[in-house]
Amino acid sequence: MKSLSETWFAEGYIDFELKKYTLLAYLQEINSGFRENKLYPQLADIIFHYNNMVSFRDNKKLLQEFTMKGVKFHCIEAGKDGGINWGVAICKESLYRLVSKIFPLKNAALASAVSRRNVHLMKAIKRVTTPDLVIGHNPGALWSTLSAGMRFKCKMGFDVEDYHPGEGNNVHLQQLTKILMQRVLPEMNYVSFAAPLIMKQVKMDLGCNSEKWVTILNYFPSSEFIQPIPKTGPVKLVWFSQNIAAGRGLELLLPYIKELGSAVELYLFGNIDQKFYYEQLCGMPHVKIYPPLGQSELHKELSRFDIGLALELPYDRNRELCVTNKLLAYFQAGLFIIATNTLAQEKMIGKNYKNGICIDFSSNNCKRTIQTVLGNIELIRSEAIKRFMERRGLGWENESMQLLNVIQSFCSDKV
Repeated sequence: MKSLSETWFAEGYIDFELKKYTLLAYLQEINSGFRENKLYPQLADIIFHYNNMVSFRDNKKLLQEFTMKGVKFHCIEAGKDGGINWGVAICKESLYRLVSKIFPLKNAALASAVSRRNVHLMKAIKRVTTPDLVIGHNPGALWSTLSAGMRFKCKMGFDVEDYHPGEGNNVHLQQLTKILMQRVLPEMNYVSFAAPLIMKQVKMDLGCNSEKWVTILNYFPSSEFIQPIPKTGPVKLVWFSQNIAAGRGLELLLPYIKELGSAVELYLFGNIDQKFYYEQLCGMPHVKIYPPLGQSELHKELSRFDIGLALELPYDRNRELCVTNKLLAYFQAGLFIIATNTLAQEKMIGKNYKNGICIDFSSNNCKRTIQTVLGNIELIRSEAIKRFMERRGLGWENESMQLLNVIQSFCSDKV
């Protein structure tokens, strides 16, 4: 046993003693890794599982509180734990994608071509008693949300977290997703979007608009952030992700970090990829690497830094339009931000230099721009508390009111 799955404690037959032995076997095996000459041998994996179990414990308490209030939860098995039903869903997905290249698909078949999860959700609907409101969240839930609304004659809503027709590089799947959204979203009583540019693009795709379409940014509770602490010495940069690896945008900045040497300190939080470390980070003592932290702990940790790095590679259209959680966390922490010049980040940071700066890393002026920013570090530090206080109103407790207002505006109406 070299690794545990992310949800090992909730898989298969749930027996407390069996789970204890599973964990013990895992710990005994990875214990030998700490005698090898590796950076953080399995340590990040252990921390991940610890944080995952703490999160599960906290969420379980939350679920119990909701259950006591009459809320019921239905879990849908996916992946290998879905058994033969999951295999059937995969086959349907593959078949319908092939057929769609020749013939147009009807709604149910189109939904299965977009995502194999549609099949499971359609079955799960049958286990639900009459709801007042159905909310979908990802492409696999598009058709099932509309189906549930029609089945139960109730209100429907959908949360567009990303620009799904612009994810990845499968052009055919992108087109299928766009067609399904065109058929489903206009029928919703409300649609929320996680970024202004995503909503704008979807409006263009669908050729329609509604006053019940709103942008709800995924800000965090403001209580998770604390006032920036005074800083001296080298400029302190921070970047975080689940994994510290190639393709995450760090490659854009690292050449300049190497040139700057001890004038800066770069702090990275995440699971370090060994290959990336030896190819990109080895021999850079001013780069500090830490395992991933829990959300609240990480947000408080941001108070120690000067500049947050929001580096996005031009991977797909969604990356151009989405507002990342990383960028929102930097904003709420009061950090100055160095960001790649995606459309969404340019709109978010704006032309106010006090917020941060968007850089075209392909430009010949990139190095000079970074040097200019670092040369103004005393000004950046002097305005840290001001930035933090100005952004205190950006918490989820305020942002979520927009969604509540939209839902309340129609929930009392008759269908």
